[in-house]
Amino acid sequence: MNSRLSETQVAIALSEVPPPKQIHPPLTAGRLVYLLYHYPKGVLEDGFAWHYRRWQGRRAMGPAIATMRPAHRPPGPPIAIHYLTGKNYVPLTTLALASAENHFGRPVDPVLYDDGTLDDRARSQFLRPFPQARCVGAATIEACLAQTLPEDRFPVLRRLRLSYLHVRKLTDIGVCEPDYKLVSDSDVFFFRPPAQLLAAVDGWRWFHMQDCQQSYGYSEAVLTELAGTPLHPRVNVGLCGIDGKGIDWEFVEWMAARLLGEHGFSYYLEQAITAVLMTRHAAEPLKTPDYLVYPTAPQAESQGHVALHYVDRSNLFIYCFGWRQVLDLREERRALVGAESPPTSAPESEDSPPRRTPPATKGAAGS
Repeated sequence: MNSRLSETQVAIALSEVPPPKQIHPPLTAGRLVYLLYHYPKGVLEDGFAWHYRRWQGRRAMGPAIATMRPAHRPPGPPIAIHYLTGKNYVPLTTLALASAENHFGRPVDPVLYDDGTLDDRARSQFLRPFPQARCVGAATIEACLAQTLPEDRFPVLRRLRLSYLHVRKLTDIGVCEPDYKLVSDSDVFFFRPPAQLLAAVDGWRWFHMQDCQQSYGYSEAVLTELAGTPLHPRVNVGLCGIDGKGIDWEFVEWMAARLLGEHGFSYYLEQAITAVLMTRHAAEPLKTPDYLVYPTAPQAESQGHVALHYVDRSNLFIYCFGWRQVLDLREERRALVGAESPPTSAPESEDSPPRRTPPATKGAAGS
C-alpha cells in the first residue's frame, strides 16, 4: 500500500468535505422540504402517540436528572468510559453513565471529551452525579491534535473534524492519552451485567457492536481493499474498545482521503474508517442479541438485553420509557445499598442521517 497522497488527491478530498454546520441554519429550500414533508412524514410513520409520549418524556427527564446524586462506588478495579459529548447531550450521557453504574459491578470513571459546546454549566451538571468524572476540554484536545495530527501532515482529518463531528470520536478521543479505551455513544444504555464487554476491556481487546444492517456508506469491496482482508459485515461503533497506540494515523489520513476523493462524503464515514481499523486489529464482535442495535418497542421495553443502542427512530424509546427504566433501577440499588457513600475523589476538569430498518418488526415505531 502506498500511503503517500499527492497534492491533487488531497485537494479533491478536501473539496468533498462538507462545510461546517451552522448553529442556526438558514431556511433553505432543502430545509423547508425537511420541515414541511420529511419530518411530518416521519411522525405519521412512527405514530403521533409515540411522539406525544416522547415529548412528555423529554419534558420530565430534565428535572428527574437534576436531582441525581452520586451512586455508591462498589469495590474492584475502576473502569473508564470515554464519551464525546456536549451541553445538548447532558441528559443522554448522564443516563448512559447511570446505566453503566447500575450493572458494571465495578467503579465507573467517566472521561468526557468536549465536542465544542461543553461549557461550565454542562460540566457542573455532569459532576453533580459523577464527581469522579474528568472533562477533557477544547484546549487540551487542540494541544493533543497539534502534537499527533498537525494540520500540515493531516489536512483531511483536521478539516473533516470541523464539520463532521462523528469523526471526533476517533480523532479527539484517540489522540488524548493514546492507550486502550472503552468508547461509548450517549445513546447506549445497559440493562444487564456486560460480562463479555468487561472481559474484553480487561484483556485490552478491540471489540465492537454488530449493526442491524451494514451501515458503512461505501461498498464492502472498497473497504475490504483498504483493509487488506474481508471486513466484518456489520460493525457498529456505538460501543467499542480501541487501543490508541495501535492506530496508524498516516493510514487513517490516507484512507479518509481515498474514500472522500474517489467515492464522496458519507454520513457513515467514521464508522467505515473504524470498521477497517477493527478488521486490521481482529476485533471481537459483541454477541447479538445481548448487545442490540436498533431495538423495537417490545425489545426496548423488556430490559432483557445487556445493552441497547437506540439509533435512528428507536431513540423514541429512550424518552418514552428508557430513561425511567435506568433511574428506577438506580433508586432500587440505592435503597439496597442504604446510606449514600461520600465521593472518594474530587471533581477534575481539564480546559486551559440516512434512515435504517431494524432487523425485526418495527412495532409502533420505524445515528
